[in-house]
Amino acid sequence: MQCRPFTPSGLAPRRSLPARPGPLVARGAAAGAPPAQACASTKHALPDGHKLEVLVQKAMASAQPPRPPLLFVHGSYHAAWCWQENFMPYFASRGYDTYAVSLRAQGGSDPAPPGQGVAGTLDVHAADLASLVAAMGDGGGGGGAGGRAPVVVGHSFGGLILQKYVLGAAAPGAPASAPTARAAAAGSFPPLSGAAFLCSVPPSGNKQMITRFLFRDPIASAKLTWGFIARSFATSTQACRELFFSPDIPADKLQRYQQLLAAASPTRLLDLKDMSAQVPLPPPPPHAPPAFVLGGADDTVVDVEALRELAKYYGTEPVVLDRMAHDCMLDTRWEVAARELESWLDGL
Repeated sequence: MQCRPFTPSGLAPRRSLPARPGPLVARGAAAGAPPAQACASTKHALPDGHKLEVLVQKAMASAQPPRPPLLFVHGSYHAAWCWQENFMPYFASRGYDTYAVSLRAQGGSDPAPPGQGVAGTLDVHAADLASLVAAMGDGGGGGGAGGRAPVVVGHSFGGLILQKYVLGAAAPGAPASAPTARAAAAGSFPPLSGAAFLCSVPPSGNKQMITRFLFRDPIASAKLTWGFIARSFATSTQACRELFFSPDIPADKLQRYQQLLAAASPTRLLDLKDMSAQVPLPPPPPHAPPAFVLGGADDTVVDVEALRELAKYYGTEPVVLDRMAHDCMLDTRWEVAARELESWLDGL
């Protein structure tokens, strides 16, 4: 049995599953099925009643020592499906319980109310993640073997949301309050075992990156800006490749990913005015979890300077991969990125 995440018409259909409030409960795997087949699509109910799509693929075998669960968070114009393609089965085969969320009003999550053009602010999305992380430890099996706190893996703007989460996370062992508030109060979010950033927007936001791209290559910068504002990637495979993928990605995969990207985000992910008012983010707290920063030398969305900025913010060194584009979880050499992340996880 395979996971059936959100997909646009013409591709594999998405299962419609009931949702209920309370702890996250993975459904969809047949009773008694072997672990290798345990993949499910479910919903997590937020305090305000909005429901988030969550894909779940449990570890195919137990691991010693117990490994923390992994929660994957996408960026703009993506959804949970982008992790289920490669990263979830890869890490499930290595003993990790894996989860991927479609953020508010993205993918298979509940759509935004009529007239609402933005899914949420940094604070709203961070609080949504806190609600999901708390549910993962409340009987839904997300606490991982040995009850270890999860590692959250954020891509692109999902990484900036994760940075906001870290600012509101409790110290390990400290009680965390229920994440019902819209703002990230210090110590209100459940602690994490680690925070991994893949091709992530840095704590200063994207304005400095856009300026650097403009000075380096005005034409490429114009294509980048137009690609995100006008969603040119949704109608042009060339624009989709230039923004997200390497030149050698197979044509059939590019076409399928383009369809998924075009349909995943009818509502803009972030309130950019709110983001501009919040960045640069304040320094991380002393109890911030271990951090991992990875990106691609050929990324046309997040440049190497941004990776260095983010790594310095957390007191670590970035991993910069040659011939890697922005969508490192889907790109031609995705397994290189997965192995680097796995190596870091082994040290936690």
